Amino acid sequence: MKPLSALAVALLATLVSAPSSAAAPAVLTVFTGESEGPVPGAFLGVNHRYTFDGYGTWDPVNNRPVRDVLEKARSMGVRVLRWPGGTVANTTQWKGTIGADRRCQRDGRIEPGDAGNPADDVLSGRLPSYGLDEHLRLTAALGAQAQIMVPMAIGTAADAADLVEYLNTPAGDGINPNGGVDWAELRPADHRGPYDVTRWELGNENFHSSQRYWMSQNENEALEQYIRGGTRRINTERLGKLSTPDGSCGGSTADVPSDGSANQVFDLNYPTAQPDDFELRVGGEVWQRVEVLGGPQAQQYVLDEFRGTVTFGDGRRGMIPPRGQAVVASYTSTHKGYVQFRAAMREVDPDLEVCASWGKPAFVPKFEAMKGNGIPPGSVYDCLTTHPYTHFSGSHTADWDSEVESHDWHVLGALNERQKFVALRDAVRQHAAGNPHLAISEFGALWGPDGGGVYPEYTYSMTHALYMASQWADWLELGVPWVEGNDLSSDGMYTLLGRGRVYSAEAWAREAVRPMFDAGGARVRQTLVGNPQRSPNESEMCDGQGTPQDRCRLNYGKLTATATRAPDGTVHVMVVNRSPVAGDAIDTRIVLRGFTGNGSASVRTVAPERFTSANTRQNPNAVGMSESCRSVGSDAFNANVPAHSVTLFTLAPQGRPGCVGV
Repeated sequence: MKPLSALAVALLATLVSAPSSAAAPAVLTVFTGESEGPVPGAFLGVNHRYTFDGYGTWDPVNNRPVRDVLEKARSMGVRVLRWPGGTVANTTQWKGTIGADRRCQRDGRIEPGDAGNPADDVLSGRLPSYGLDEHLRLTAALGAQAQIMVPMAIGTAADAADLVEYLNTPAGDGINPNGGVDWAELRPADHRGPYDVTRWELGNENFHSSQRYWMSQNENEALEQYIRGGTRRINTERLGKLSTPDGSCGGSTADVPSDGSANQVFDLNYPTAQPDDFELRVGGEVWQRVEVLGGPQAQQYVLDEFRGTVTFGDGRRGMIPPRGQAVVASYTSTHKGYVQFRAAMREVDPDLEVCASWGKPAFVPKFEAMKGNGIPPGSVYDCLTTHPYTHFSGSHTADWDSEVESHDWHVLGALNERQKFVALRDAVRQHAAGNPHLAISEFGALWGPDGGGVYPEYTYSMTHALYMASQWADWLELGVPWVEGNDLSSDGMYTLLGRGRVYSAEAWAREAVRPMFDAGGARVRQTLVGNPQRSPNESEMCDGQGTPQDRCRLNYGKLTATATRAPDGTVHVMVVNRSPVAGDAIDTRIVLRGFTGNGSASVRTVAPERFTSANTRQNPNAVGMSESCRSVGSDAFNANVPAHSVTLFTLAPQGRPGCVGV
């Protein structure tokens, strides 16, 4: 456990002190016998990206997880870990991330284009040293579960089925459910058994215009293509190279001419390419597609339509494209949709949960309307993933005049995302057949003003930790079965482990509430009466260009809370004080119905000096966690909940040992 700062110890004393005001306390009543659904075991999940050695989480020299990362991820209770990531991973080909012969991967973050040229990838290719096998080793070391995002943009349904075979079928039994290569036999020698990955999603945010790739820039057409598949004619695409001339990875699919070297490999933007109408020109001349290259003057190439590569000869077998000449392809990009991907994957493993990732309300009625009109009448989806981000710039709430205004927009943003999630859930319940559920594979608060404006640390500050803790209470109440928020590691903002793998404020909040989720059990009903209200400064909140006037005048409750009952009868109560005002501790009476305790409570709290407090390499202890044991009544007690804090009370039932310190 990390050392406590003097500030944390002092704030702990505040938490357990007598009420500081004469105002009537807020009353949180926990009905411990009234279950409202299970506590998911895969709740404190994290999005994780494969690039840059998993952003410093993998040690490629020693071929193992970074020890410091393991210790910190265990402390914060990571139980499910997404791979290969989000936008950056939309164009990953998993077969090039395993074994010794790794292949360059496209960076999925592309620049939006027009309808004639939907995207032009100009970002460098990545060599995946943190590939699929490494991810599964990291999750195993953490005692966590892997959640796999299957890139649909340049993948095939057969590839996805092969991936299921690789991860979930037995090795050594001679059974090869998908035919061809027995992928289970290619698993690492130290893991012959299946990984039994159950949580899958198809694509990442393909509803965004910059993540459509081959799909139409018309959103309705793109949604239909996501569901049923489709084709797109790509005309005169000037090809680039993911591999650089020295054979390493670092190029892109942005166009480059021939360099006159032997065995050049060029890359398409949008595989899979239909071979029958594929046309390739070098310097304006049409060259011939062949299976095997001919003599030194043969203007020929070999097409791998699935990987999206065009390979030329060495001057003995196949002519070398003359130096400086452009390589231009015209082809039909052809793809399957969600329905075909799901069918191919579940044919290999019928127990899979295959989530559609078009997490917008329009998906639900469109899917139902297409049954018998583009997809088979009995088509279903197992689940739908969504990304309930608060996007400040996109919602016109990034005109921050002060740090306090930013903080208030965070809390109001969390409330807004909860409402949108409920609307999506209700649409699924109203329209969908087969009882699919909603899951969250990314969420958080991001894209404020450039550089953060007046609040540059906002994405790793206590404000962000309070935002995430508020959402954990929401997602638990709404019965979300698995949740992944933030990135595990990154070089910049929006991460649990930032530059130098510094433990963020949110990481501390996760560690504080982790016992609630580790214990499992059931969420129980609770009510909160007398919750003091926060009234943000309207003159600041409402003055931005395009600021939503119906939201900038809203108040919000300073407290939010949730409670669970573990299988052994232990009760956990999480209380979040979202007030940004220093010293704004809230007297709270916690009443436990249907429960008799042993007279003690274990208390974990994260309550830094200011809501803006953030850990950095220069000051890694601005935010920390304190722990204590205090005396309480058997069925009720008072707490003075500090400003801008996350607190977990753990109460054992009568007859069970109390915590140490009473």
